Amino acid sequence: MARRVSIKDVAERAGVSWKTVSNVVNERPVVRPETRERVLAAIEELGYVPNQVGRELRGGPTGSLALVVPELQNPYFARLAERMQAAARARGRTVSVEVSLHSAATERAHISGRSSRPVDAVVISPSALTAEDLRDRTSGPPVVLLGEMLLAAPDIVHVAIDNVASASEVVRHLVAAGHRRLLFLGADEGRRSTGADRLVGFRLASAEAGLDEDPALIRHVSDWTREGGRDEIAAALAEGLDFDAVVAGNDLLAIGALIALLDAGLRVPEGVAVVGWDDLVEAAWTRPALTTVAPDLDALVAAALDAALAAPAEREGVERVIAHRLVERGTTR
Repeated sequence: MARRVSIKDVAERAGVSWKTVSNVVNERPVVRPETRERVLAAIEELGYVPNQVGRELRGGPTGSLALVVPELQNPYFARLAERMQAAARARGRTVSVEVSLHSAATERAHISGRSSRPVDAVVISPSALTAEDLRDRTSGPPVVLLGEMLLAAPDIVHVAIDNVASASEVVRHLVAAGHRRLLFLGADEGRRSTGADRLVGFRLASAEAGLDEDPALIRHVSDWTREGGRDEIAAALAEGLDFDAVVAGNDLLAIGALIALLDAGLRVPEGVAVVGWDDLVEAAWTRPALTTVAPDLDALVAAALDAALAAPAEREGVERVIAHRLVERGTTR
């Protein structure tokens, strides 16, 4: 029988003390990021499972789920975490909110059951996982994927809105209002992502409306933040680019775009219309208030919990599409 991998084995592989490994496993904020990554890589390579986790797993269900999100500075993920906590509590469960900080090693640890907290299932909005990570998984709790990065696998459920359809709806809304030069902010190409899916819908509906595609109107942004949206639209204006609407990949980009347009003395929506996604609380408080695509967040949370708590025989990979609606506000009226 193979010897169980110990904390000392991990420490030796990572070139650190066993106390450092313990700090990483217990998520204590005393370890440098580069050291933490090295330890997590050693844990993954060796297949180490902390003893405490093993003992609790042998004891049966924990009544706890993990929600893993890439960050909390995006208000969408903070609101998702709050809704998930409330909905799980109504079902007699608890949810631990884990932040991956876009680390592939951290996300793999959670879906493989190598996190410090034992849970009955993991609901994750991945930012660094790959399809290979899911296929190569040999152990771990049930997993539910949120968002667009990855599709369902044989034993994994995927929950998301239809980004292609919602982007097409946004374009039709703008074209009906007379806009012809639409700028897409937050484009992503060459991989599955939110930006890629929304760009597909944008292009399909633009073609159907007879709009000529201008490559200069497809704008890539490294960070989907207010600052990223502001800076990219400011750059487009400095280039002298002609556009009469901005379709932003999320509300944060849209709010940044709105700021750049107003700073440049342009009127919204008379000069340039703006649309985002997510229906953040902040969207209703901008001036003018932001038109946005609102996912049915309660339905998304319910579908994720249903899948996470399903009996093993019912855990068949499937795509679950959640409803959305276009909330028309001042930036397009």
